[in-house]
Amino acid sequence: MNMAAGVFFAVSGIVLFVISVLQFQEKGFLLNNAYLWASPKEREQMDEKKEMKRPHYRQSGWVFLLLGISFVSYSLYCFLNLRWLFAAFWVLLAVTLIYAVASSVKMEAGK
Repeated sequence: MNMAAGVFFAVSGIVLFVISVLQFQEKGFLLNNAYLWASPKEREQMDEKKEMKRPHYRQSGWVFLLLGISFVSYSLYCFLNLRWLFAAFWVLLAVTLIYAVASSVKMEAGK
């Protein structure tokens, strides 16, 4: 398998893990669509009331963690050429997508 791709996905996975930890700690910029696409007034309200941002930080933390795990699994696939790691990569991406959509719908329903 391509070693350059393996290194790229390994480094990307580590970066995603770091972003995940920061999101779980509620530090740094909130990387969540609910915040990124909010109007300036909605952002101001979220910035004033930290508890409004907490579920979005948690959601982003889980998404980045799952993406990090999937990228590392693909990296390992590139190095070890084990087919089940390739399948794990796609399963993890599907789980990440399902979680992101389902948790967004759940948070919107709870408003």
